[in-house]
Amino acid sequence: MIGFQTKPSSISSPTGESFNFRLILKEKLEGSNALESMFLEYLKRAVDLVLSESTPEGDLFLSSPLFLKSLVQPLPKNPQPVSQVSNNLQGKQDFDQIVQAAAQHYGMEPSLVKAVIQAESAGNPLAVSPAGAQGLMQLMPETAAALGVRDSFDPAQNIMAGTRYLRQLLDRYRGDVKLALAAYNWGMGNLENQPKSLPKETKDYIARVENYYRSYIKS
Repeated sequence: MIGFQTKPSSISSPTGESFNFRLILKEKLEGSNALESMFLEYLKRAVDLVLSESTPEGDLFLSSPLFLKSLVQPLPKNPQPVSQVSNNLQGKQDFDQIVQAAAQHYGMEPSLVKAVIQAESAGNPLAVSPAGAQGLMQLMPETAAALGVRDSFDPAQNIMAGTRYLRQLLDRYRGDVKLALAAYNWGMGNLENQPKSLPKETKDYIARVENYYRSYIKS
């Protein structure tokens, strides 16, 4: 009878080194965050399925993974402190200048930030939603406070914070723009707990951001 080994199996290389394959496999799985990857894949497929049910075939938002590379870049090395960038821009009504500064600071595509602004507030710095979201990128008061915003109606503070939050979501979902936008609009908890229940409002929101983004990159 052949029994299982009680010690991890190993084998020697031609140079005499001993390789513990079971340990190597364990380290690889831990290093790749296998469970997290599986969960993100589940979220992606669930959201894609929901969107495909209401979107004409071939017109899914950002369906190509290659497209994502132009939207999210590595964070700049030694960037200016957010407070300094925001202070330099406070009081300015040149939203394009603020967007460019925020996008550069957080390694984002400016056209995506502009598209979110248009979808959220139509470019109105004083916009307030029925739910209480404020400003250009419609930050909820608790979110704004957590991001260090003192005045949500100051365009510089609001756009810097909204861009930072969007970047955090993109990092959380490994650059998947659909998931990041769904979480921005619907909330991370809702998305991660019940992705198959993605509401029509969020589906429409993703489509609007896409349309605005396309128009901005063409202009």
